Amino acid sequence: MASPFQKSRQIALFVEGDTERGEARRRTLPRFIHNWLDPQLPEGRRVGITPVKFQGVSNYLDGLQRKIALYLDDGRANFVVGLVDLYGIPASRIDLSQYTTVKDKIIAARGYMRSIVPKEYRDRFRQHFAVHEVEAWLLAYPEEWPPEVRDQITRRAPEQIDLTEPPAKFLKRIVGRYKKTTTAMNLFPKVNPQVAIDKCPFLRQFMEDLLLLAKLLQ
Repeated sequence: MASPFQKSRQIALFVEGDTERGEARRRTLPRFIHNWLDPQLPEGRRVGITPVKFQGVSNYLDGLQRKIALYLDDGRANFVVGLVDLYGIPASRIDLSQYTTVKDKIIAARGYMRSIVPKEYRDRFRQHFAVHEVEAWLLAYPEEWPPEVRDQITRRAPEQIDLTEPPAKFLKRIVGRYKKTTTAMNLFPKVNPQVAIDKCPFLRQFMEDLLLLAKLLQ
């Protein structure tokens, strides 16, 4: 197995999503991350973020073990970081309804996913969750949405738009012609990530973990 501190500095970002959402994440999330991450690293010591798209969360869970081995054994990445929506994890895999708090749901889901990963890879794997979907991060920028819906967006913190009506459905209801791919591709590259980080504690955990890994690779 390749050393985590091989010469190349790469983090594989495993993302789930159907064709539309997965493509949006593949093309936009790395730029969103780099806009925050790169200024905090030594000049010329940028760490690559390689997005790896799965076809939905079930495909993610089925393919996680194989793809982690592929990326780490072949030296394609030093670390693997998984990011999936907390909303949509199949109850047939782990029933999160039995847990009351978001924190407990994440602990349970992370524990389940880590159990899928062979022991020899676990110290180089991190699992994170968008609460309750990646689209929640876009709600941190009410000024980017039509004036007539901004009041509805600001009534709750982005990560409090929950499983009853998750963020994508909430946006579709209040905005109408909300297109996941187009909106994500337009907004993520241009907004200041720190704004969403300050409003979304679980996003903060994800980004700070990436920063920690990037610093380990310096």
